[in-house]
Amino acid sequence: MTISLSRILHDKATSFSSREALRIRDKGITYDELNVRALAVAAALNECGAFRETIGIVGQRKLSSYVGVVAALYAGCHYTPINPKYNEDRILAMLRDAKIRFLIGDRSDLELLEPVLSCGEATSIEVVIVPEGEAPSGKANWRGEGSLRNLTPLARPLESKPEDLAYILYTSGSTGVPKGVQVQNSNILAFLRSMSAIYRLEAGFRASQTFDFSFDPSVSDMFFTWTQGGVLCVLPEEEMLLPHEFIQRERIEYWNSVPAVAGFMNKMGKLKPAVFPDLRYSMFCGEQFPQQLANAWQQAAPNSTVENLYGPTEATIYISRYLYGPSEHAKSFKNSIIPIGRAFLDHEFALIDDAGNRLPSQETGEIVYKGPQITRGYLHDPVKTEAAFVSFPWDHSGSRWYKSGDLGFYNADGNLECIGRKDSQIKLGGRRIEIGEIEAILGRYPETSDAVVVPLRDENQVVTGCVAFTMHQVSKTVERHIREDSIKHLERIFFPKKIITIEVFPVSPSGKKDRKALSALAQQMLSTNT
Repeated sequence: MTISLSRILHDKATSFSSREALRIRDKGITYDELNVRALAVAAALNECGAFRETIGIVGQRKLSSYVGVVAALYAGCHYTPINPKYNEDRILAMLRDAKIRFLIGDRSDLELLEPVLSCGEATSIEVVIVPEGEAPSGKANWRGEGSLRNLTPLARPLESKPEDLAYILYTSGSTGVPKGVQVQNSNILAFLRSMSAIYRLEAGFRASQTFDFSFDPSVSDMFFTWTQGGVLCVLPEEEMLLPHEFIQRERIEYWNSVPAVAGFMNKMGKLKPAVFPDLRYSMFCGEQFPQQLANAWQQAAPNSTVENLYGPTEATIYISRYLYGPSEHAKSFKNSIIPIGRAFLDHEFALIDDAGNRLPSQETGEIVYKGPQITRGYLHDPVKTEAAFVSFPWDHSGSRWYKSGDLGFYNADGNLECIGRKDSQIKLGGRRIEIGEIEAILGRYPETSDAVVVPLRDENQVVTGCVAFTMHQVSKTVERHIREDSIKHLERIFFPKKIITIEVFPVSPSGKKDRKALSALAQQMLSTNT
């Protein structure tokens, strides 16, 4: 049998059968129970004719969702997460684009999807499977736990080839139309090899699961934890913003989240010295990681590493890592942001200019990378695929590189620093500046240490200035002081027109600070004031 993700998961489930694989609230699920349930659902998919196709996984943080993910792989298929809280247009676009015929999930989450499924435009759905609990009466195409018991489970996963898809994740895309990133078995297996080379973990370690399924670090949480024999501890939704008690209660050793989660804990005074003694590894990803926050986390988890992991969905979760040591508090990084470090095993970074020419490492350019984790491209979108996955004349191997759209440079230590997106520059009075530079300068002051800056635009989309949001109270006197003091480092024209206090930052489904929502709020406030 060809080595595939499904085969590895099945072999590990057999090896660790009596160990706990998943913990949801106070309920533990063993590897054997997860495996048996997944094989039963895979048999149902097989009976219904599912083969090498996309299975929609509906819902979050429920046993049915995790069973569905594994079952899709066991059935020789691949999965796409569907958050029932997405708007109807986005869900329909995903169902149509991926040609989804089968849905698996928790009954309550699936019922949230009913307005979409009954609107007449989602006629492709043939079977809906509820692995835990019964299907509602009167739903002929729904199959509940009872009907699954009447099936003979698969003896083992159906064979998958390296080039077969493991999952498709939809990213928002600059136009607002979701793009389906196709991740092959070979990509995820390369990722797992990279992770196994870095982290040495004993079976039974306790890992967090903080991410929405639509955000690919959730893939790392699941598959890396399960291939290493760990316990995946699912963070309840009501503790998403303040998970300090969850970390302590579940004795988490292997933590993974976006920096915004740590930032809110810090703001609320929860990162007290040595408050997380059980932590051994602390990974942060998905957005820029401020050095001040890394220092605070290091004090809160003195026995843990503090790491910045980087990588887009198109490069299979993470592709580089920076280990931030206790001795680095005095180090100076661009905009006081932790570097993204060095490329994973068998991968390579390069910096290019707008014409695609390779730049010297000390110059700032667009970050591009190649290696076995680089994915197939976008589903049914060859134009965007060809624009983002390219070859360069200076690379005589003819390899495909992914153009990240991120800007970076190598520092004196040889570590890559990412300073933001190519499109995060604003131009005022003929001069340009990175949004990150404004945020870094505001970060010098306690009252704006968490500031998020967004541009203001007129009706022609021309930038007219910017606004800063912070969760701290900023009086007019303090704002005046910051404004006058900051001109030592920042041209006056670039200082935010207004500093706005916000109770809590809006976040995207992935847990990142939602800059689009803040931009819309800023524009709304501007139009109201005018």
